Amino acid sequence: LEVTEHGAQNRITVCPGANYTMKVEDIAWLREEIGCYDMLMMQFELPMEVIETAAEWARDAGVPVMVNPAPAAPISPKLLSCATYLSPNEHEAAILAGHSIDVSNGINMEDVAVVSQAFQARGVENLIITMGENGSIAAGKNGIHHTHCVKMEHVADPTAAGDSFVAAFCTGLTAGLPQGEALAFASHTAAITVSRMGAMPSLPTVEEV
Repeated sequence: LEVTEHGAQNRITVCPGANYTMKVEDIAWLREEIGCYDMLMMQFELPMEVIETAAEWARDAGVPVMVNPAPAAPISPKLLSCATYLSPNEHEAAILAGHSIDVSNGINMEDVAVVSQAFQARGVENLIITMGENGSIAAGKNGIHHTHCVKMEHVADPTAAGDSFVAAFCTGLTAGLPQGEALAFASHTAAITVSRMGAMPSLPTVEEV
């Protein structure tokens, strides 16, 4: 899939989701082609061997890797060493870090710092935590930054909110947006997504965002 926006051309490869029968040999073609792409984005709906292998190929080719650990599962040091971005939701982050983030009175930034440090200790360069109506947290070498949720008058269905957020964030980055603007772009994308019913039918176009 080639996307042209503001004169920039992004090449995006979409691997089949929820395919636990996929094997490394099924993506062997990607080993030589991975350098042609702007980013590799994966979720945990594929066998971990496939995910780790593709991430390693991308890292070796200098291609940024986004790992969305959904559904939550143990992450090997090998995969963490290949991930440029790790984007769990708040529940997945709590499971993987062993520490929850209290949001009963706004986001508890002390909890965020503990979770961030837990991931940094494991080599995560950039942590993006999606937190539903509380927005998102970006943590890395430049500190911790909070991006507010874009409020919609009507919320029809939260399905695919996180998926659309992560995909839009990666789209923004590969189109040349600074990280803060890419996060804002992602927030607007997720807001439109939850205002509609369904998963794929709810995803907005770039023009709508």
